[in-house]
Amino acid sequence: MSKKVTWGLAALIILIITATVWVMLHNRAYIKQLENDLAGKQKIKEDRDKPTEQVNKKDLDTSHPDFHVHADGTPHIGTHDEPKVQDTAPEGAVLQPDFPKVDPKADPVKEAYKRLAYIKNNPYAWGGVHSERATELIAELMPPPELIDHDHGDQVIELIDELCEQDDPRIAEVLIAHMCDGDTLGHPMVDALEEIGPPAVSYLISYLEKDIKHGLEMSIGMYDALGRIGARYRADLSGIVDHIIIPKLKVVAADEHDENFNENFARFGSSVIFAREALERLQ
Repeated sequence: MSKKVTWGLAALIILIITATVWVMLHNRAYIKQLENDLAGKQKIKEDRDKPTEQVNKKDLDTSHPDFHVHADGTPHIGTHDEPKVQDTAPEGAVLQPDFPKVDPKADPVKEAYKRLAYIKNNPYAWGGVHSERATELIAELMPPPELIDHDHGDQVIELIDELCEQDDPRIAEVLIAHMCDGDTLGHPMVDALEEIGPPAVSYLISYLEKDIKHGLEMSIGMYDALGRIGARYRADLSGIVDHIIIPKLKVVAADEHDENFNENFARFGSSVIFAREALERLQ
């Protein structure tokens, strides 16, 4: 037999022996792991099957003022942390919209205002919760404070950012007041108003009417939010868009609404421009 064949056979034998040893060791380790797993499961089962008084038996002072026995028979001394109460809609709040029936013979504008009042009085019908943190933030932010300096402005913005995260329809009034009466505006505020939806509309319309009556230059955020909500929730608003929002936006969008309006110089925006942009979303 040649040396090459001899060396080849030797190498093959070594390879077979090595593979056999590896498989044996691997199987032993696997079997050991299975044994440990089974032992652990058996221990859990034994503990679970033990009578409660054996597992939880303690020598406690039954005269202690905080001594009590749980429903499963376990004795205990001490108090328990109260479970966190989840934010919920107030008791008795309407949780699904149920508009009053529309009188087909009645003035459609008056009927739309009735539905607007219904939405304002039942804000949780479109979702959201009554957040205690929102209550605290509303108290800090209302009425909109006059910003004293840069640091104070940053503090107000931080509070508003946190308010925007509260899933509570009451925040709509605060955000709109800060947009129109205060000095704060940001995309998170408009985004939050859009998520709130119909419950924000009565406050937006209130400022829209102020603009019509007094010729004020209202915030672009107010018009942006009104256009976005009107387009997204048109069916939910049930005639409010067609009979209230659009007619009022047309008044503001007219050139004569602002005697100083000049479209060629309105590059920084004005109520006229903002109203026209909102109308484009709704018509």
